[in-house]
Amino acid sequence: MFRNSMLKPVAQLARQFETDRAEYTKIFYLFGYLFFIVSASTLSRTAADTLFLSRYDASVLSYMYLPQAATLLLTGFIYQRLCGRFRTDQLVVSVILFSSVLALLSRIFVGIGFNWIFPVIYIGYDVLNFLMIVCFWQFATSIMDGRKAKRMIGLVGSGGLVGGIVSGFSLKLLVQPLGTENLIFIYAGAQLLCLLFVIKLLRGIPSPAEFFAIKSILKKTSKARKKATEVKQGLFQSVPHLKYVAIMAGTLTISLTLIDYQFKVILRGTLQNEELASFMGSFYGFAGLLALFVQLFISGKMITRFGVMIAILVFPIVLFTGSFALLIMPVLAIATAVKASDKVLGDTINSSVNQLIMFPVPPEWRGRAKGFLDGIVRNGAKGIAAISLIVLSQWFAIEQFSYFILALIGCCIFAAIKIKKNYLSMLLSTLQSKGIDMQEEPDFVDPASIQILAAALHSQDKQESLYAFKILRGIPEFDMNVHIEPLLKHPVQEVQIEALKFIQFATPAGGVLKLEAHLTTEAAIIRSHAILALAAYAQDEHLDRIISYLHEEDVNLRAAAIVALIKYYGIEGMFHAVGVLKELLENGHEEERIAMAGLFGQIGIASFYKPLIPMLGDSSSLVRIRALKSAALLRVPELVAYIIPLLSDSKVREQATNALKGYDEAVIIPLLESYMVAKELNLQLPRVLEEIGTQAALDCLLQHYLLFPSELREKALESATRIHAGSNQVDKKHAEHLIHQEISYYFEWVEQSKALGHSDHMTELSEAIEQMRLRHVKRIFQLLAFLYDSKAIHAVHANWKDGDARQQANAVEVIDQLLKGKLRADMTKIISSTYVPSYEAPSALREEKTLRWFYDQGDPWLNVSIDYLTASEESREQHTLMKQIHLLKRVALFAGLTGRDFFNIAKRLQAVSLRKGTEIVREGENGDSLYLIEQGNTGIYVNGVKVNELGAYDYFGEMSVITQRVRSATVIAEEDVVLYELTSSAFYEIIFDRTEIAMELMKLLSLRLRSTNAKVSSSLLEVVQEAAAPEGDALISLAEEDRNETIIRRILVLQKISLFAHCSQDDFILLAQMVEESVYEAGEKVCAIGEDGDTMYGIIEGTIQVHKGSEQLAALGIGQCFGEMAIIDGQPRSADCTASSRSLLLELTREQVFAFCFQKLHVLKSLMRVLVERTQDTERLV
Repeated sequence: MFRNSMLKPVAQLARQFETDRAEYTKIFYLFGYLFFIVSASTLSRTAADTLFLSRYDASVLSYMYLPQAATLLLTGFIYQRLCGRFRTDQLVVSVILFSSVLALLSRIFVGIGFNWIFPVIYIGYDVLNFLMIVCFWQFATSIMDGRKAKRMIGLVGSGGLVGGIVSGFSLKLLVQPLGTENLIFIYAGAQLLCLLFVIKLLRGIPSPAEFFAIKSILKKTSKARKKATEVKQGLFQSVPHLKYVAIMAGTLTISLTLIDYQFKVILRGTLQNEELASFMGSFYGFAGLLALFVQLFISGKMITRFGVMIAILVFPIVLFTGSFALLIMPVLAIATAVKASDKVLGDTINSSVNQLIMFPVPPEWRGRAKGFLDGIVRNGAKGIAAISLIVLSQWFAIEQFSYFILALIGCCIFAAIKIKKNYLSMLLSTLQSKGIDMQEEPDFVDPASIQILAAALHSQDKQESLYAFKILRGIPEFDMNVHIEPLLKHPVQEVQIEALKFIQFATPAGGVLKLEAHLTTEAAIIRSHAILALAAYAQDEHLDRIISYLHEEDVNLRAAAIVALIKYYGIEGMFHAVGVLKELLENGHEEERIAMAGLFGQIGIASFYKPLIPMLGDSSSLVRIRALKSAALLRVPELVAYIIPLLSDSKVREQATNALKGYDEAVIIPLLESYMVAKELNLQLPRVLEEIGTQAALDCLLQHYLLFPSELREKALESATRIHAGSNQVDKKHAEHLIHQEISYYFEWVEQSKALGHSDHMTELSEAIEQMRLRHVKRIFQLLAFLYDSKAIHAVHANWKDGDARQQANAVEVIDQLLKGKLRADMTKIISSTYVPSYEAPSALREEKTLRWFYDQGDPWLNVSIDYLTASEESREQHTLMKQIHLLKRVALFAGLTGRDFFNIAKRLQAVSLRKGTEIVREGENGDSLYLIEQGNTGIYVNGVKVNELGAYDYFGEMSVITQRVRSATVIAEEDVVLYELTSSAFYEIIFDRTEIAMELMKLLSLRLRSTNAKVSSSLLEVVQEAAAPEGDALISLAEEDRNETIIRRILVLQKISLFAHCSQDDFILLAQMVEESVYEAGEKVCAIGEDGDTMYGIIEGTIQVHKGSEQLAALGIGQCFGEMAIIDGQPRSADCTASSRSLLLELTREQVFAFCFQKLHVLKSLMRVLVERTQDTERLV
C-alpha cells in the first residue's frame, strides 16, 4: 500500500512529462539554472562574510550596511533604465559573463592581498547576486508558457530551495580542504554553469532574435492619460490596507537588518576563518531544509486553516520572542535561531501571506502597490537601518539592539492587526465588482475570502451566486454540503440545477434525503437532474423508483432515467433501460431525438458513440447541437469525420468548433491536418486551430501552407496571426521560406498578367487577376508580420494600399529601413512599382498558353471567368452563373464588392419561376429575401394603388435581406416572370463564412450613412441630440446606484451604442469584458481630424467637445458615444474631440469589434441590421 502511494505521484509526473515533454524539458533547464544561481549566491555570501569578518573589527560592520543599501538601490535604478534597451537573452548572457569575470578578478586581488577588496566584495557580491536573480526571473517568465506557468512555477522555484540546501551542506565539506578564498573559484564556476542552461534553453527557441525582440511603440499616448481606475483617487485610497502593509514591510526590514548585524557580530566573536565559513555552510543548509519542510507541510495548511489574518502574525511574533530571548542571553545559539527564522518563516509563510494580502487588489493597482513596497518602502527601510547602525553601534551593546527591535516588531504587529478590516473591505469590493481574474486566483483561499464567497453563494443575483459556486466548488477545504440544502431552495432555477449536479458528482452523506422535493416538482428539467443525483448513490432501494421514470410522459424524464440506470446500475440497469432506449431512438419526433442526442454525453461511455453519428446529420439543428455537445464530452476520434462537415453549418458551427477543440491536442491536430490538405475546401478549419491556440496548432497552420488554395491560405494566416499574438512563435526560417515562395509566385503572376494584356473583352478576367494580385501582396505582408513588428507591417500595408502619395512613399521608406538583403529588394520592387497591364493584344498562341496557366492555378472564380471568356456567344447566353453575377452587380447594396464576392453570392441564389398574377411579396409582411428579375415585368402596389413597374435586370427587397423589416409594398407578377431569390439566411451564411464581404458591406453602408448625415441640417441633428439627453440622465442615475460594478457600468454605456442595439445581455457582458477604460484630463485631445479612426468611445463620466478648430459642433455627455462609424469604414476622423472636463471613456478598437461580430452569427446580423436601419432612417430626413 505504502509503495503504491509513493509510486503514484511519480507515475503521474511521468505521464505529464510524456504529454508535455517540451515544456517539462524547459522547466528542467530553468530548475538547473536557478539551482546554480542560488548555490553561487550562498557560496559568495559565505566567502564575503567570512573574509570580511575575519579581517575587520565588528565596529566596521555597522558602516557597511549604508553603502550596501545605496549600491543595491542605484544598481536597481540603472538596471530598470537599461533593461528595456537590450534583448532579454543578450542581457542574461552578458550578466553571467560579467559576474563570472568580476568574481575571478576579485579572487586575484584577494590573493595579492589588497585590503580594500574585502569591503568591495562584501557589497559587490550582493549586487552580482541581485542582477543574476533579477535576470533569471525576467528570462524565465518570458520563455514559459503563460497558460502553464501557474502549474510549473513551483517546480522552477524549488530549484532555488534545493540549491540553497545543497550548497549550504557542501560548504562544510569544501571549506576545510580548499580554504575560504578558493570558494570564490567555485562561485565563478557555478555562475558559468548557469550559462550552459541558458544556451540549452535558447536552442529550444526557433528564433531568439524575434522572440526577445524589443517592441517599438508605434503610437504615443498622452502623459496625462491614465487608466480609468487611477483618476478618482490615489494609491492609498484605492488600496486601503497598503499603508499598514507598508508599515509592516518597513519595520520588518529594519528589524531584520539589525538582527543580521547582531548575528554577525556574535558570530565573529565566536568563530574565525574556515570555522566561520564551515558554520555558515551548515547554517544555510539546515535553514534551507527547514524552510523546505515548512513550505511543503506547514505553510499552506496553516494559511488555509487559520487564514491570512492569523498567519500574518506568525513571523513577527517569532521574531519578537527570539529578540526578547537574545536580550536576556546574547549567545550564538539564540542569535542563530533568530536569524534562521528569517529563512524558515520569512521566506515561506510570511512570503505567501504577502502575496495573498495583495490578491484582492485590482490588477491595475497591484503592480504599483508592489513597486511601492519593494522599490520605496523596503529599500528606504534598508537605508534607514544602515544609518541607524552607524549611530547605535557607537552607544549600545549588541544585546541592547533588541530593545529597538522589540519596539519595531511591536509596531509591525499593531499594523498587522489593523490590516484585517481594510483587507476584508477590499476583498468584498473585489467580489462585488466581479473583478477577480480566475487565472490569478491563489492555490488556496483563506477563511475570510471563503466567508465572503459563501455569502455571495446565497445571493439572489444569478450571476453572483453561480460565480461564487464555481470558485467554492474547486476549494477542497470548503464544505459545500453545508450549503446545499438552501441552494436547492434558491429562487434561481440554474442555481438549483448546479446544486443537484454537485450532489450527483460528490454524493455527500445525507444527500438523498434532500432530493425528495425536487423528485416531485413540476419542472421537468429539475426532476431530471434530481433523478441523476438520486441514482448516483447506486442504492438498490431506489432502483424500482428510477425504473418507474422510464414510463413517464415527459421525454426528458425518461432520458434521465436511462442515463441513471446505465451509468450507475451496471448490467441490471442496462437491462431495464435498453428497451426504452431503443424505442426512443426509433421515434421520429424531434423532442425525442433532442433528448437522445444529449443522453449519450451524460452517460459518458465512449464506446456508446455510434448512435450519435446519424444525430450529427439530423435535419433539426437542435438535435445536431445536442449531439455535438455529447460528442464534446465523449471526445471519440471516430466522430471527428462527422463533426468537421458541420463547421460549414452556421447554425451549429459554434458547437462543432467547441467539440473539436475539446479533444486532446495530440489526437485532434493530426486529424485536422489531413482535412486541411484535402481537396474539399473547408474554410472553418483554421478557426478551430485558432481556438486550440497552442504552438502545435500554429505549426499545423503554417506547415502545409504551400499546399493550400489561396482562400484557405488567407484564412490560415488570419488565424495564425491571432495565435502568434499570444506567446507562440513562428519558425523564422520556415516563415522566410514561405515569404520567398509567395514573392516568387507573385512575380510569376505579374509576368503572366502582362503577357495576357488587357482588352475590353477581358475586363471581367482582368479584374479577377488584379484582385488576386492584391491578395498576394496582403499575404506577403501577413507573413512579414511574423518576423517583424506586426503593427508596423500592417500599418505599412494599409498606407501602401489605401494611402495618398505621401503615405505610400513613407511605406516604401519603412520597408527600405526595416528589411535587409534580397527581401528588401523584392518588397521595394513590389510596393514601389505601379502595376500597369499591357494593352497590346498578345498572339493567339500566347494568350491560350497564358490562360491555361491561370486555369491551372485552380482558383474557382478565375476558372469561371476563363470559361466564360473562351465560350462561344451562344454558350455565353446560356451561362446562368455569369447572368446572375451581372444581375447582382446592379444592386446598389453590393456596389463595393468584387467579382469574386459576386461569384460566391451567386452560388447561393435560387431560381424562382412564377405565373402571371402571382403575388410575390405582400405589403405588411416581414421580408427576408432579395429578388433579381431575369425576365418579365412586375407591378409595385401601395395600399392597392400601382406606383411603379419593374422589369428585367431590376431588383427589389435589397434591405429586407439584412433587416427583415416589414414590406412597404406589394409586388405582383404582371406576366410570367423568372426571378433569382437570395434569402436572408443564405446571405448571412455567406458573409459569416467570408468576412471580407461583410466588412466591405459594412464599410459601404457606413460611408453611405456619412454622406447622408452631411446633408441633414444641423437643426435636425440638435433635435436628435436633445431627444437622447434624457437617456443620458437615466444612465447617470443607474450608474450612481453602484459605482463599484465595473462591468455593469460598461454595459450601461455599451447599450447606448446604436451599433449594438439588437445584442443580447450575454453579448453585452462579453463585449464589456473586451473593452478598456481610459481617462482624459480637461483640455486633452481624444482624437484629431485626419487621424485613423481605429477606436470608438463611450462616455462614462465627463463631457467631450466635438469641434473643427475653433468651430464648436456638439457637446457630448454621459452615455453618449462617438467614433463608431470610423471603426467600420476606416475613414480618417472628420472632427476634433477634446475633453472639456476630466472624462472617463470606454474604448473599443476596430479589431475588438470585428472579433466580437464574427464570433456569433446573430451578432453580425444585429450589426448589419443597425447600419441599414440607420441609413434608411437618416435618408428619410433628407
